[in-house]
Amino acid sequence: MTFSVEPIALHGYAALLGRASSDAEQCKTYFTANVPTLSPVAEGLINPLCYEHAGVQQKVGAMLDHLVTLLGESRDEMAETATRYAQSDDAAAAKLDDSYPETVRPPLRRD
Repeated sequence: MTFSVEPIALHGYAALLGRASSDAEQCKTYFTANVPTLSPVAEGLINPLCYEHAGVQQKVGAMLDHLVTLLGESRDEMAETATRYAQSDDAAAAKLDDSYPETVRPPLRRD
């Protein structure tokens, strides 16, 4: 059998994704607390900047929300996948591996 998975490595990667999700949440909290909302005044040169700032602020906030969700869900799925691999039957894995066509690999070059 040539294909193998180390469930412990997948669990480790899931933990890394969890830490990244936590980091993204802290980044979102920092961003929300420290980036002010600029309000345009009746007239003035700064109004176009205020409108651009509001748009960028909204897009960055949405991106951080998406990142938190993506990393959290990826962590959960990776952990579930690791558990499934740990519980899978080696015979079934070998049968699946045998069903794949053999690939020709080029020889390793050592210069």
